[in-house]
Amino acid sequence: MFVNSPQDLAATEQTPEVQAALTAMYNDFTKFDDAVYPPDYDWNLQPGDPGYIAPVYRTEWNATAAASWGFDSREAVGAAIGVVES
Repeated sequence: MFVNSPQDLAATEQTPEVQAALTAMYNDFTKFDDAVYPPDYDWNLQPGDPGYIAPVYRTEWNATAAASWGFDSREAVGAAIGVVES
């Protein structure tokens, strides 16, 4: 199966495998730590230890796979699998 656009997807049989791929794509987030750590930071430090730097997490939806299937947004992927955004 090759899917390069939503039109390809519409022409493709909606097998459980296709639905699973779309669901995985919809739920694919990458987590980033935006905290700034010095080059010699001791990664064994725990919260409360002197010198500990708390992570600053940010998550972003991974749009790369969706773009390869021809989707331009998470909402478009959700619509393809019947997710209703609230």
